[in-house]
Amino acid sequence: MEIDAVLDDLGEPAGDALGPGWNISVATCPDAPLDFLTPEVFLEIRAWSDLPRALDPLLEKTARAILKRPSLRHLAWHTYRLAYQTTESQSFTTWPGLDHALSGSGGIFYLLLAMAGVSRLRETHRARGIPEVVTHATGTDIAIGFARYGHITGGQPGIEKRLLNWYGLVSSGDLHRLGRLQYHFRPFRGRLRAYRHRQEGHVLALSEPDVAYDEEGYVTRSGPDASWTSTLTDTDGRVTGFPICPTGKALSEPVTLQADAWDCVLQSDDRILGMHIPEGEAMTLDRCRESMAEALTFFPRHYPDHPFVGFECASWILNTQLADMLGENSNLVKYQEELYLFPRPSNGKDGLYFVFDHDEVDPESAPRDTTLRRAYLDRLKAGGRLRGGGMFYLKEDFTQFGTQHYRSQFAAARALTE
Repeated sequence: MEIDAVLDDLGEPAGDALGPGWNISVATCPDAPLDFLTPEVFLEIRAWSDLPRALDPLLEKTARAILKRPSLRHLAWHTYRLAYQTTESQSFTTWPGLDHALSGSGGIFYLLLAMAGVSRLRETHRARGIPEVVTHATGTDIAIGFARYGHITGGQPGIEKRLLNWYGLVSSGDLHRLGRLQYHFRPFRGRLRAYRHRQEGHVLALSEPDVAYDEEGYVTRSGPDASWTSTLTDTDGRVTGFPICPTGKALSEPVTLQADAWDCVLQSDDRILGMHIPEGEAMTLDRCRESMAEALTFFPRHYPDHPFVGFECASWILNTQLADMLGENSNLVKYQEELYLFPRPSNGKDGLYFVFDHDEVDPESAPRDTTLRRAYLDRLKAGGRLRGGGMFYLKEDFTQFGTQHYRSQFAAARALTE
């Protein structure tokens, strides 16, 4: 069955909607009923995932419709295979909506596919000896996505198709929710190198070379917006580069470190705990501290062969503009102050999807029902751009969490340079 024929049968426009490997999916599609579309499987997952029991009739009706129609069945298998059986990252944003083919239940199609990954998560965690309480906390991302879909659609049940890429990570078993935050191993991707002074213990980050910055010290594209471009040299026992302030911006005056006095403690591709921030309760310092502390004991216990340097996160929540937009008493701002922030590329609309449930908003008509939404809309209305940001936190420094450690020692660290 060809892609165009499937889309035509479903009443969807042809195009680049179904990603790579369609012929492989058609050739490998089982003749027997797809396990993840059998009631004994998805109803048990629904209950385990804390989704409402009232969904059951709609889940069963939609699963029957998928299995009865060859085009839907092939599409379900193709989606499942790309989400959970291949290693390449796949975007599902352009996947067909399917409301026409499923009488308004396109969101249930994607909910069933999201739920299909839960079995893999549970099996993998069980084999690794991960406590059930951690597995269940990690699996609550299904309920979070379900609630978000309801907010976006005015109460309709389902899950956004764009989230299937994320549920691919959740299902792998590599993600773990510990208290307020989620973590998984990954290579460090920040464009910087962090150094620690051997005698004083101070930490100083230098930009990697060839990064374009604007006048304020934030990452930008090369061209009219670029004010200067970083360099980094490591020769004759001296490392010279442009420092990054823990407040999240690069400084345009270079410094030199004596290599025999400073150790590089973080650089590209070092193993680190990537941190994710799920929707939920307030991000108080206590909750963040407790989660990070738990991670520092959990991962060495369950993954002793995977040493790591510390934590990293890239998020709209690390937008340094939030200090001015929300004030110093904001939980998000207080958390930022504990971290070593660094600049990252931005499209000028970072955070809109998470704050407003959409990638585009009209500052004149968008809801202003929370402090954060009002702050974002005021900035957009004034013509401002929104940024994201990055952070790292080295595990050896965690005893200092709560003291604004990196900010408080930055001036002393710079004083040790040339």
